[in-house]
Amino acid sequence: MMTKKNAFRIANLILTLAITLTVSGWIPFTAPVTINSSPEGAPVFKAGEEDPIGVTPFQTYVFLLDKELEIRLDKFYTESIVLNYDSPEDLFFELRPQPVLVYTKPSAEIYEADSGKLAGDTPMDVEVLVDEARDYVIKKKDYYDQNVTISLETQNPQIFELKHRPLITVSTAQDNVEIYENGSFVSKAPMTEEISKPRTFEFRKDGYFSKTVSLTPAQTHEMSYKMSVELNPLPVIEIKATPASAEIFMAGDNKSIGKGSAKVKIAEKTSFTVKADRYYEESFTVEAKSQLATVNLEAMPYVMITSSPSGAKVTMNGKSIGTTPVEQLIEKPVSVELTKEGYLPQTVTLDSNDLRPMITLEEEPPPPPPEPETNAAPVVVEEVVEEPVVAESTGLSPAVIGGIAVAALALIGIIIGFAKKKK
Repeated sequence: MMTKKNAFRIANLILTLAITLTVSGWIPFTAPVTINSSPEGAPVFKAGEEDPIGVTPFQTYVFLLDKELEIRLDKFYTESIVLNYDSPEDLFFELRPQPVLVYTKPSAEIYEADSGKLAGDTPMDVEVLVDEARDYVIKKKDYYDQNVTISLETQNPQIFELKHRPLITVSTAQDNVEIYENGSFVSKAPMTEEISKPRTFEFRKDGYFSKTVSLTPAQTHEMSYKMSVELNPLPVIEIKATPASAEIFMAGDNKSIGKGSAKVKIAEKTSFTVKADRYYEESFTVEAKSQLATVNLEAMPYVMITSSPSGAKVTMNGKSIGTTPVEQLIEKPVSVELTKEGYLPQTVTLDSNDLRPMITLEEEPPPPPPEPETNAAPVVVEEVVEEPVVAESTGLSPAVIGGIAVAALALIGIIIGFAKKKK
């Protein structure tokens, strides 16, 4: 009689024999399976067990029951495998790398180093490629950049404490203040600069005294140091000039800063020049303090030379300066000569005391009559009383008779003169 105990023993024996024959391939109801992986050499485990039963490529057999296995490789996801009689003889598994956790303090952005494309924000799981290392840059405003390379060899996780940059933000009480360093323009305020070593800046604005500020590295961590700069206004010089047409210039500059009046800010002792047509220019220097400067230009002594009659030629220092009326600058006494046809030349001394002198010219006197010859004797003509001649007796006209009488008288005068010379 077969007892329960004997039946159990027989069953175990049959099962053992079946397994043995299956493994050895004698029973046709077994299926051989080869498990391959990339990368190779990955440990193969029975599900839930800690000790490996082999490495890939790993060969096993499947009988009546399903077989559960796992491929476990450091830095890769675990691959779970369920084998049965229908499983193919060759199985291949591409093991997937586990991502690397990148953690930063404070949180920051991660960019691909090559493309500059934003990958995400920390904390972040960064994908790992099997056969390629990839470079990333961690960026955070006001912090230094942090470079990281992600590959199979990268330790997981990657933890970084970002280093704060020594930044100083400088603002100014006035708008549009320009900031210079070593004479070169840097920025307009407000300005944020990294001060890793002592640096000196100059703050400039028209109408204000410039100010120099030396900055040292900011010993801060979570926030930047901030400071404000206030500039002092320049003193205002107000200039009023007479006449109103007078132009005002800064010394050495040909550009006028005003006509008749001007207001200008100066940072140091400054010279000015005031000019106007027909006035003597005047220069003066003022200190750098608010004040009023009044300038009255002296008129230049232009003399209007007139004559009676007008149109007289005026000569001064041997050179003709025109005909009257003519205007001439006369700064000291000078002699001038006026000439005009039909009038006597006249020389006068002019100065700046009389700005409109009138010179009267005298007419030339008429020429004297010609004098008689002193060597010739005077001719005395005696009066001869002639009796009237009757024209009828002679037959001559009265005109002919008169001519004969005049000729006779002249002949008598010549004869008398010759007789006197002979005596």
